[in-house]
Amino acid sequence: MKGFSFWGSLFHRKKKNDLAADAAMESINEEQPSALLQELEREPVKVEMEKVDLHNDKARLDYLGRLYEGIQEAKRQCEDIKFEYGQVTSYLKDIQLIDQAPEEEKEKLLTAAQLIQELTKERRKLQKKEYKFTDGQRRAMENYEDIVDKDIQNLLEYEDFQMKIKHDMRQLSGEKNLLLADKKDIIRRQRMLKTIGKCLTALLIATGAMLAALAYCFKVDIGMPFVGTVAVTFVIAVLILNESRKNRIDMVITEKKCNRAIFLSNRVKIKYVNNVRTLDYMYHKYQVRNATELDFVHSQYVRAKREWAKQRESSIRINECNQIVLAELRRLGVKDCDIWLGQAAALVEPKEMVEVRHDLNVRRQKLREQLDYNTSVMEDCLEEMEKIRSMKPEYAVEVERILGGMNG
Repeated sequence: MKGFSFWGSLFHRKKKNDLAADAAMESINEEQPSALLQELEREPVKVEMEKVDLHNDKARLDYLGRLYEGIQEAKRQCEDIKFEYGQVTSYLKDIQLIDQAPEEEKEKLLTAAQLIQELTKERRKLQKKEYKFTDGQRRAMENYEDIVDKDIQNLLEYEDFQMKIKHDMRQLSGEKNLLLADKKDIIRRQRMLKTIGKCLTALLIATGAMLAALAYCFKVDIGMPFVGTVAVTFVIAVLILNESRKNRIDMVITEKKCNRAIFLSNRVKIKYVNNVRTLDYMYHKYQVRNATELDFVHSQYVRAKREWAKQRESSIRINECNQIVLAELRRLGVKDCDIWLGQAAALVEPKEMVEVRHDLNVRRQKLREQLDYNTSVMEDCLEEMEKIRSMKPEYAVEVERILGGMNG
């Protein structure tokens, strides 16, 4: 996330004949991030705690290690998000400084910004050729020109990773359902064995009673029948006990496989959430629907830029006004002055400034939601470790040792 620059909203007023097309495209561009989040809401991704035999030293230590791994991953995500969040917040503070400056102090700044806006409009009138990207996309290309190639590759990787993660989640879900079905089948077989055992016991009692009645009433020799009955009963009992032992072994193995499936599912879910939110953020950042569109927009922008390079008659005057704007912004205490050179319209038009602020607030909200999610993951893992710590003193020592490595 640290590679995501936050300077992505250079606003200017649109040409009247482009308003309808731009509005339609921007509406489409807003749909994709929303669709990603809707997909995330349709498929809730909650972290599950594993069922581990805590009396088994190896299983307990391995489980604590996996909890620690989840904490570290969430902590790393939080650090990256906080860095980006700080940049967005810094930009919002600059806007506040500009808004709160007295009008007499802003007069020179607004005059220079207005001249920049007019000169820019005149220069763009010479650019008669229309290009297949919106103003929002063009501003993003201008802002992130140095890193857009890298971000295109990153987006392609994230989108490919998204498909793989969804495939893995489906596979793990299917595997977990099969294991649950196996557990039910083992329980059913065990119940059946108990029923057979009860029936066998009843049959043995009935047969013994019948033989005893024959021997008592009719003086029949029941030695061989009794021995045969006992032998058959013994064989059947051995078979039942053997099957019961196999079922218990199968149940232990199936439980271990279930825990493994839960662990892998949790890890994939965390990656899935972070990947979805990263894609959503980057789509909003570039005002595109996917990496293919971003690559197309970038190629169109490169082509347009080559043609715009031939039309620089007003560059000197614009540069002079830029220096005035920079000087006035520094005098007002603005931290990031250079970014305002590309969005003079926001300095002149209050509506444009509102758009800038709204975009930054949306981005900050997205970052805050992702931060809250990763913080929740950390809290859940720490809570689970705290539960284990409180069980026994020796468990507490193990937890302290692992957490000590995290704090170090």
